[in-house]
Amino acid sequence: MSKKSNYGWAMAVLAFVVLFIGSYVQYQLSPLAYLIIPEFGLSNSQFSSVFSAPMIPGLCLSLVAGLLCDKYGVKKCITVALTIAVAGIVLRTFSSSYTTLFICMILAGLASTFVSSNIAKYLGGWFEPEKIGTMIGITMAGSTAAMAIGMGTTAMFPSVRAAYIFAAVLAVIILMAWFLLARKSETEKADKKAEIKEQPISIIDCLKGIIKNKHIWLIGSCLMFLMGSQIALSAFLPMALQSERGITATASGVVTSVIMFGNLAGTILGPVLCAKSGRMKPYLLVCGVIAAIGIAFAWQLPTGIVMTVGMFVTGFFASAMIPTLMSLPIMLPDVGPGLAGTAGGLVSTVQLFGCVVIPTYIIAPIARDSYTMIMILAGICGLLSAVCVLGIPDLFRKESK
Repeated sequence: MSKKSNYGWAMAVLAFVVLFIGSYVQYQLSPLAYLIIPEFGLSNSQFSSVFSAPMIPGLCLSLVAGLLCDKYGVKKCITVALTIAVAGIVLRTFSSSYTTLFICMILAGLASTFVSSNIAKYLGGWFEPEKIGTMIGITMAGSTAAMAIGMGTTAMFPSVRAAYIFAAVLAVIILMAWFLLARKSETEKADKKAEIKEQPISIIDCLKGIIKNKHIWLIGSCLMFLMGSQIALSAFLPMALQSERGITATASGVVTSVIMFGNLAGTILGPVLCAKSGRMKPYLLVCGVIAAIGIAFAWQLPTGIVMTVGMFVTGFFASAMIPTLMSLPIMLPDVGPGLAGTAGGLVSTVQLFGCVVIPTYIIAPIARDSYTMIMILAGICGLLSAVCVLGIPDLFRKESK
């Protein structure tokens, strides 16, 4: 088990860097918007679509990614997806139009989709069930770190092409590392041997079993409401602070970045706190309620250290739930490692549905021009996430001795 766990850390690092490069190429665009828009002749809506293009594979293919990984194996599927993604990142350096840039950005998000959808299955072959949540938090921090580094350093490049070339070189190095270091876990090998002895897994049977599982839908709904509320907060907070609180654009950007650092800390430390607490459901409920209150009202706290702390706490507890929720499908008795990919794919699809639909098509139309109402509605969505937790079984707890 020690040897298995030790190499599991290498696999976790590989997942971290795959998620990193997928988000890094996306968040390179924001600091370079003032150069990219005139260079490619983009409208604001076209730039927005290019920026969000890496999320399209996640929205459309998460369930497919899970089905494929259950059928053909995680390593094989991620290898193909990463190769395509790196090709897109490299080809981006030669893009000269909106269409080619848009296509390259879609391809760049493919590997992240396969890793995110199958993260519990991917890590479940290398770590014990009680450690999976912690490891998911560590690997998912790759995306958050990419956001911070992409936003904070890309403006230092002398040109758009230089930034693209750097990302392409980094992507090729990550692909080479994957080819050299990625392995199948003993669990995956054993599953494939058992499948050969019995009969191949039917994709239709995988899908039927997961779609009928109410707990998978509840886990997906938790993440849907939680991510919808977080996206709404991130999208509208700078404008809310400027319009309603009279805070400058620079200061509002700093305040918003505090949430990101809270997200990073919560992603890494949240599963550790959950394990220390010994009870999953109470922990998730407390996190959900605190996050919901913070999303709705932290922006109205007195400016300065009080608001900074409030924003950090909000980001921390919102993200502290995510790794634990994403680790649950593989722990469900009627899912397990064999169907964990399909289950994770369905969860990711529902989650991304919330990211796209809730802020843009529910919260914004209802609230109209009221930022106060936007934040309250986002907080209500966070609270609904906590409500959904009530229907999830408490899959692990400390046994009394």
